[in-house]
Amino acid sequence: MRALTKIDHAYRKKIQKQTLTYSAATIFMLACLGILLIGTTWYELAINDRAAGFLFGFFLSLSCVFLIYIVKNHRTMNDPEKLRQHRIAKTDERNLAISSKSLQITGSVIAIVLLILTMVGSFISADLMFVSSSLLYVFLGSYLICYLYFRKKL
Repeated sequence: MRALTKIDHAYRKKIQKQTLTYSAATIFMLACLGILLIGTTWYELAINDRAAGFLFGFFLSLSCVFLIYIVKNHRTMNDPEKLRQHRIAKTDERNLAISSKSLQITGSVIAIVLLILTMVGSFISADLMFVSSSLLYVFLGSYLICYLYFRKKL
């Protein structure tokens, strides 16, 4: 890896940390899957079949996605040309602006959907209203915390 520039070497370290995080998340998801399987087969965990099937698919699919990213990152780290192209693509200002704008619009859509769900949910079910309003409060609270943090930091 001596052929790497200083910037590429720093980006390679960043990808290594990301791969380590993905590995930890994969282990966590597989542990949750194991607990689910052991709990439903040996200990008669009080969970209905639909929820167990959903959680099984959820944990398994997330594990597969993380494994795909781990393999992709290893291939990128081992090829200096791919590493350079990946770094340029991820740090390109246009791509960063597109990602930022997409997240802004997605956040607005989520807030509007939660607001509508809270209003409609109040007529349908108290539980639905409570869950959707709680998610809306979490969203708004996290926005406020991030806004105040980055206003001081940047």
